[in-house]
Amino acid sequence: MLFRSGGSLYCFSLMVPTSDEPKLLAWQYTNKASIFACDEAAIYSNKAIELVPGSGVIAKVVDSDLKCSFGGDSMSALNAWIFIAVWDEVIRDGGYKKHDWVVKVDPDAVFFPDRLGKMLVSHAGEGYVSNCKYGLHGPIEVFSRRAVAMYVAGLPKCVELMQNPWGEDKFMDQCMMKLGIKRVDEFSLLSETACGEQPADRKSTRLNSSHSQDL
Repeated sequence: MLFRSGGSLYCFSLMVPTSDEPKLLAWQYTNKASIFACDEAAIYSNKAIELVPGSGVIAKVVDSDLKCSFGGDSMSALNAWIFIAVWDEVIRDGGYKKHDWVVKVDPDAVFFPDRLGKMLVSHAGEGYVSNCKYGLHGPIEVFSRRAVAMYVAGLPKCVELMQNPWGEDKFMDQCMMKLGIKRVDEFSLLSETACGEQPADRKSTRLNSSHSQDL
């Protein structure tokens, strides 16, 4: 395992095949960067695409057309249903059960697993990480294995939340809180403009950065 002190990482990304994300993820795979520097990595999409020819890394198929509308107060992607389908596949695959932490990463997020591993040393076995002063934001989401298990068991209690015009990050945040899963504020995890940060600022001390917007 790469992150013995902070716990092992199971990292995954959702890939939209008609976007630039396949190229981004292929570059990351070739350079062992982002999620491919985690202990285990997986790609999900609505097509079984091989990321790099001959690599054997094939996207796991999600039952979704990956299309959503935009709306809500911030006119963000209303993609909760898409990621509920993605989480269904993550849980069905079960690979995350071998690791301490489950990390969802947007393909265009700048992610350093080694830095995350060091941060998690002080949060062993805890719930999930709130990475922004406005609540959980989608580019990089971190959940303990126990938090995922509690989400699986308690999802029926969150059904009523699906009626809200939310993105998946707000849905997950609200569902986790509804289920009583411990929320750990660690705002150093993420730097993004949606949190009032300037990721391009070289003086930033944030652990990771992102310019991404949710699907």
